[in-house]
Amino acid sequence: MGNDNRRRRRPRRAMTQDHYQPQGDAEKLALELDALGLSERTRDALAAGGIRTARDIAARRMSQMYRIQNFGKKNCIEVQRKLAELGLDFRPEDAPQPSGAPAQADASRPSDQRPPRADRPNRADRAQDTRRGRQDDRRRMRNERNRRPDPEQEERRRRIAQIYQVNKGLNDSLSRQYAGMTINEILQGKRTRPVVARAERPPLTPESLVKFCRKGSWGYKDWKGNVLIAPTFDEAYPFSEGLACVEKDGKLGYIDRNGDIVIDYRYDTATNFCQGLASVTLGDKSGYIDPQGNQVIDFIFEIATAFADDKAIVYADGRWGVLNRETLKVFWR
Repeated sequence: MGNDNRRRRRPRRAMTQDHYQPQGDAEKLALELDALGLSERTRDALAAGGIRTARDIAARRMSQMYRIQNFGKKNCIEVQRKLAELGLDFRPEDAPQPSGAPAQADASRPSDQRPPRADRPNRADRAQDTRRGRQDDRRRMRNERNRRPDPEQEERRRRIAQIYQVNKGLNDSLSRQYAGMTINEILQGKRTRPVVARAERPPLTPESLVKFCRKGSWGYKDWKGNVLIAPTFDEAYPFSEGLACVEKDGKLGYIDRNGDIVIDYRYDTATNFCQGLASVTLGDKSGYIDPQGNQVIDFIFEIATAFADDKAIVYADGRWGVLNRETLKVFWR
């Protein structure tokens, strides 16, 4: 005889499908990517990610857009602005659940009580849900195997990959060519000084602060592992010149070694301070600020790198240039 009191494994519940429908005008939701007025780089990245219309964008959360290859924060800002012009927006993010609280709570009864037995699914219903879920998974996998690739999409992906390889090779070549060169050497197109080997990363010292992650939040420890700044940031970057760039709620600011906010969270992208200045971005334009948060160079660049060896690379109006740290003037090429 079998033991009726032995425990039996409960079948897993079937996964529910998401049927979210974006809100907005149907004609605007049906607009294709070419009609949205996006930049070529953003449009190609969305197309490579399988997005065809404004409805495909509005059906996704902003956090899901970062999973698309070659799609970053600037692209998200550009897409969000175009959606706003059409009266649309990304799908709202899920509200975070309190720690230890149930996913759904019924206001008609306390959360610590189980529902009546009549309201709970029995074993037969759970088993049927599990079978249906497995059948749906097998059907979906079979459809994906039988789906033929779109020749136009494959050609677009091949073209994007080719452009990426060409740009990567060009960037690597220029980086090797201009490594260690001064502004005059870059403008003259020749090197007049010997190449200096890159210095190795210095070892940790008692003054070092190292970032760490705990439960999805970032903070800082000293070189012995003692927590000096509690993990309260969405992202954190290494300290440079006494300040560190940190992120909260999608905006970037700067803190000091005590964890106090020195420059408020307001920038979309930012770099560490180098030679007393940091490159920051507001919207789609970049400029430079000092450690007190004062604007030193106007936000006129589309690309602006951090300073190194008294120079920074900038891009604006289709031209590349070299920004001199001493004179704060741009030598356009």
